[in-house]
Amino acid sequence: MAWLHLWLGLASGIIVVIVSLTGCIYVFENEIKDFIEDWRFVKPQKEAFLLPSQLVSIADKKMKDKKATSVTFGAKDEAAIVGYFVEKKEEGEGGRGEEGKNKREERKKDLAQNKEKSKSELKPQGKPGEKGKGEKGKKGKGGRRNGTFISVYMNPYTGEVLNVKTFSRGDSPDFFRWILNGHRALWLPYDIGRPIVGVAVLIFVVLLISGIVLWWPTKWIKSIIDKSFKIKWDASFKRVNYDMHNVLGFYSCIFLFFIAVTGLVWSFGWWSKSLYWVTSGGKPLTENRESPKSDTTNVKTFNITTADKVLLNLRKENPQAAGIMISIPGKPADPIGAFVYKQRHTFYNMDRYSFDQQSLKEISIKTPFSGKYIEANIPDKIRRMNYDIHVGSVLGLTGKIIAFLASLISASLPITGFIIWWGKQKFGKKKPAAKPKVASKAIPAPKLKNTAEQEVTA
Repeated sequence: MAWLHLWLGLASGIIVVIVSLTGCIYVFENEIKDFIEDWRFVKPQKEAFLLPSQLVSIADKKMKDKKATSVTFGAKDEAAIVGYFVEKKEEGEGGRGEEGKNKREERKKDLAQNKEKSKSELKPQGKPGEKGKGEKGKKGKGGRRNGTFISVYMNPYTGEVLNVKTFSRGDSPDFFRWILNGHRALWLPYDIGRPIVGVAVLIFVVLLISGIVLWWPTKWIKSIIDKSFKIKWDASFKRVNYDMHNVLGFYSCIFLFFIAVTGLVWSFGWWSKSLYWVTSGGKPLTENRESPKSDTTNVKTFNITTADKVLLNLRKENPQAAGIMISIPGKPADPIGAFVYKQRHTFYNMDRYSFDQQSLKEISIKTPFSGKYIEANIPDKIRRMNYDIHVGSVLGLTGKIIAFLASLISASLPITGFIIWWGKQKFGKKKPAAKPKVASKAIPAPKLKNTAEQEVTA
C-alpha cells in the first residue's frame, strides 16, 4: 500500500496541486465579484422592476444588431442582466460562394443537433450574475465554447446600462474563466486536458483511500494516537512536514473525497452514470438530450411581451425567490426557458421550466434537472446537489470555507509527500560500515628467570 501511495502520488502530484489551487480560488468567485464589481448592485427602490420586454428593448439598442438570449432579475439591490451569445464563425463560413453556403448550412445543423446538449445536465445553468452563460453544447463547433458571452448589467428600476461585460471561453477569458479553464483542463484544449485531469482526480481518490490505510494507528495508545492526530510544531522540520502530511491529510480526507467524487462527474460519462446508479439503488440515469419543442404549427412571430407574462406568473408563485432567469427563444421551435433560484449563489434547489413560446403551456422533459426541486426524487435531488457539494455551497458560506481549506490542504499534500520521499532518498541511505581496524599483536618479551640466564641470553 505504501508503494502504491508513493508512486501514484508522484505521478499525479503536479496536476493535483494545480487543480486544488485553482479550486481554492474559484470557490469564492461570486463573493469576490460582489466585493470588487460594484456595478452589480443598485440602490433598492419602492418601484417595481421594469419588465423583460422593456429591458431587452433598451439593451438591444445598446448592442445594435445583436439579439438578447436571456434576462435575469435578482434581489431588490441587484442589477438585472440581459445576456447575449454571439456565435464564432468558422473560417470560410461567411463566404458568398457555394462552399460558404454549405458551411453555413452545416453549422446550422450542428447547432440544431447540439442546442440542448446542455451541461446543465451536470452543472447548473444560468447562474444569477452570469446570465446568458448556460453551457449549451459539449464540444466541437456546435458547442458554446466557440462563442462570445455578453452580459449587459442594467438598473432594473430605470433601465440604465451600468456595465457591459464580454468574455469567451477560449480567447482572452476573464480571470475566473481562466481559473476555471485551468481547473478543468490545465489550460489545454478541453478534449486533451479534461481526461488528464479526470485520470489525476481518479488517482487522487485511490490516494485518499491508501492514505487512510497508512495513517491508521498500529496501536491505539496515547503516544501513537498523538502522532496521528496532532502536529508537533516544536519538532524538527522533517517531523513537522511529516505531521502536516499525515495529520492534515486525515482531517481533510472525508471532504476531499466528496469534492473528488463530485468533480469526476464532469470528467467521465461512465462515472456520472455509475454514481447515479449507486445513489438511485440501481436505476439508470435518464439523459434526454432532445430539446423541448414549442408548437411550430403556430406560425405567429414570437412577441417579447410573452416573457413578461412568464416572469409575472413565476413571481406570483415564488414571491421569496432570490432570482429568476428567463431565456428568450431564437427560433419558432425553441421554448421559453425559466429558472427560479431559491437562494443566492446556490443552485441545487432551483426550479427549471420550459414553456411553449405561444401558448405558454408547460413542456416537461425527463431529466434530473427539470421541474421543481421539491417534487424531484432522492437520486435526482442528489444529482442536482452535485455542483453545490463540489464547491461547498450546499452548506452555505460555512461549506465554502470548508471546501477552500480542504482544497488548500489538498494542494499541500503532494508537496509534503514529495519532501518526505526526497528526505528518505537523501538521508535514508545507510552509510557503508567502516572496516574494523585490525589491532597489531604485541610480541611479548621473553621472561628471564634469573641473572645467570640473562647473561647466557646476552
